[in-house]
Amino acid sequence: MQTSITGRRTLIWLVVVLLLFIGISFIVASDNPETFPDFVSESPSPTGVKAFYTYLGDQNSPVERWNHSPELLTAEDDNQLLIMVGPSFTPDTRGMEEYVSFMASGNTILLLKTNPDGMFDVETAPAAADSGHVMKANGNAYEADIHSTFRINPKPQDNVLLHDNAGAIAVERTYKKGKLITAVAPEWLTNKHILKKDHLELVLSLIQKGHTGRGTIYFDEYVHGSENAPDITSLYPDWLLVLGLQAILFAGFWLWHEGKRFGPVMVPREESVRFSDERIRALAAWYQRGNRYADALRVQTDYLKRLLQERWGIPYYKDWPDIAEQLERKMTSDQKLDTFLNELTHVLNQENMSKKSFVAWSKKIDRLRKEVEKE
Repeated sequence: MQTSITGRRTLIWLVVVLLLFIGISFIVASDNPETFPDFVSESPSPTGVKAFYTYLGDQNSPVERWNHSPELLTAEDDNQLLIMVGPSFTPDTRGMEEYVSFMASGNTILLLKTNPDGMFDVETAPAAADSGHVMKANGNAYEADIHSTFRINPKPQDNVLLHDNAGAIAVERTYKKGKLITAVAPEWLTNKHILKKDHLELVLSLIQKGHTGRGTIYFDEYVHGSENAPDITSLYPDWLLVLGLQAILFAGFWLWHEGKRFGPVMVPREESVRFSDERIRALAAWYQRGNRYADALRVQTDYLKRLLQERWGIPYYKDWPDIAEQLERKMTSDQKLDTFLNELTHVLNQENMSKKSFVAWSKKIDRLRKEVEKE
């Protein structure tokens, strides 16, 4: 009977400790900063575009995030704008056809990618670094950082919106009722660069080309792969996941049970005797034989100062004369503290001290210590 009760108690304690460990692990893990992919509209990191997404919302623009497959995009003429910033992958043929159908029905896609070659039949070519002067079709010049080493090869039907000395930076192409605007500068939208130079003005000019203010502006998060990436629950069957979890729990219980002995903790007698009263007496005898009364008094007053800080909040680092006023407010006796503390400071500065003087001062300090401890 006793064995059964002990076994149940052991199992209960194992479960409690395991749950406590899981809770602590969760709390510690939750303190780690959250990581985001580049160019994500929810990312506050320097490479995210949350600042620009929030700016559009503050300007009363209808802005939302699109986390679904392009098959769910509406095929109606709603004058919608889909912004694709730094896609992490190129959709398959079916996905690209859905995007084209979305544009052909009267909507616009704004594609910003360092090298958009291969998407929507866009062709690029390597280009040398430029001075950072960007020009519109009307000849107006702007200051901007261009990190891409590629420029777009426009087709005859394309309209070049932005260019520099190295080639076309942003191009507009018509798809029946809608259009595609492609640019090689996705970094303009990032939190780190959006307010630098003329990036914001250039980005807004591209958006105005594809959005008249009536339709919704979508930020395409599907192309970043965060929503369509397979997780562990989709890779393995449920029965295998449950079996694996049970195996982990059983292994944890078994290791805990085998690695710990349950019962009272027995402290060896020689440990408690050797390092208690005997040690204190030996230390006192050493001070007496060496006539180290001054050092002993300093240790006693140091302990008192730490006690004053703990009980009364009097700073430990202050000298004795500096705490006279604080002591008078706390103490109930009529002792003249100014004289007492000044004399104590003088005594503590002495290198040598007689046994008689030590005993007298030790009693005075003990009286003060007892008054502090009784509060």
